[in-house]
Parts: sequence; structure tokens; C-alpha cells
Amino acid sequence: MEHLLSVAVDTGGTFTDITLVDRRTGKLFKAKTPSTPEDPSLGFVTGMRRILAETGMRAQDISHVFHGTTVATNTILEMDGAECALLTTTGFRHVLEIGRHDIPRNENIYSWVKPTRPVPVERIYEVDGRMDFEGHELALLCEEQVRAAIARIKQRNIKAIAVFYLHSYANARHEQRTRDIIAQAYPQALVSLSFEVLPTFREFERSMATLLNCYVMPKVSRYVTRLEQRIVDEEVNGRLLLMKSSGAGPERTS
Repeated sequence: MEHLLSVAVDTGGTFTDITLVDRRTGKLFKAKTPSTPEDPSLGFVTGMRRILAETGMRAQDISHVFHGTTVATNTILEMDGAECALLTTTGFRHVLEIGRHDIPRNENIYSWVKPTRPVPVERIYEVDGRMDFEGHELALLCEEQVRAAIARIKQRNIKAIAVFYLHSYANARHEQRTRDIIAQAYPQALVSLSFEVLPTFREFERSMATLLNCYVMPKVSRYVTRLEQRIVDEEVNGRLLLMKSSGAGPERTS
């Protein structure tokens, strides 16, 4: 009889934990294998092979593969992300550097040092155009400035671009149009838009979240691509589903 199996793999810095459930019987199986930081997908596959061997189950009967990973978190903590550029509304170039005008409550005011921002000011480009907080267009997007900025970014061979415009959570048309221009002028670039990453007010939080998403995109994209291919090579029929860092439900990778 065909088994309906679900596999969950949690990749940590030291160990990779694997849980398999037979959904017909409700039986739960667990395994653990050393992680492989140089390529976490290797530990992923090793763990999946181990639990299948221990249970006598077949990879072909797996219908769901759930995955939680610290690849993105570790990339941020280790400052090992992509070289990024940021497009923002004119007048907001220094939002990241200004931050919230305070320091963490538990830190010494005389010794605390502000963390290095993921993108320096020289890679932040201002663009004319503005929405108000209700989403009404106060000034048209200057597409010429967008194209000029993209040309400079492309010349510097920066392949990860974050876009953060004022009040885009209320009206995302300018950010969407910017994405279209980037796709035409620089299709190799990965793009992160603030209205998709964190569609709320508060300029510092939204710009930082958008930029960090951009910062990890190339590394995570390469990892997920490798992982999907390894799953195919193992003859697993199920789709790869990734847990969000927020703990929200899994998302399909394609």
C-alpha cells in the first residue's frame, strides 16, 4: 500500500533534525545528523536518507517536504550577504543611518556602537516622486532618475536591489513601476520591494526589513535551487515548502 509521508527538516548550525510522519497511521519517526555549513543541502539529504533507511519507507511516497533553516539569519549575523543597492524617495537617503535616535535599553550609552548598515550611503540612490499616507500621488515617479540609478548600479555589477519609497504601503504603484524598469534595464538583478516585504508605516523598520531581505536573497536563492535539485535527484515527489522566519506557515518555493 502506498504510504502518504510528510518529512520536516530543521537545519541548525550543529545538527540537522528530521521528522517523518506516516499520515495513514499517524506514526512519527525522528533522526538527527551533523549539519554541513559549507552546503546545508548536503546535511538535509543525508538526514532524509537516514530516516528513510531506518523506517524502511520510500522517498517516492513523500508528498510534503517542510523545511526550516537559519541560512538567512546566519547570513545577517555573520555579515556575509550580497552587495546591495537601495532606491529611495528623495530626502530619505539617510533613514538607515539615522535609525530610531536611541540605543538598546540594556546597553551602555558610552560604549554601544551602532551596527554597520547592510548598505553604505554611497550605494543609496534618491528618486523623485511621492505618495501621501493615504496613497494619493503628490509627485510623479521620475523614471529617468530610476533608469540613471539602475545604469550606475549595473556598472558596479551589483545584482541585488532594494526599493523603498515613502508610503508605498498605501499605494505601491511607484515601486511596482520601478520593478518593471529594473526588469527591462537589468533583468539579472534580484529585486526586493518594501510594500511586499513589510507593508506598514515606519520608514526605518520598513527600509531595513526590505534591505535585509535583499541582502540574503542571492545566498538563499542559490541554496533553495540546490536543495530543490537534490530533492528531485532523491526521487522525492513532494514539493519543498519553506517556513518563514516569523514562524508563519510554509510557502511553496515555486
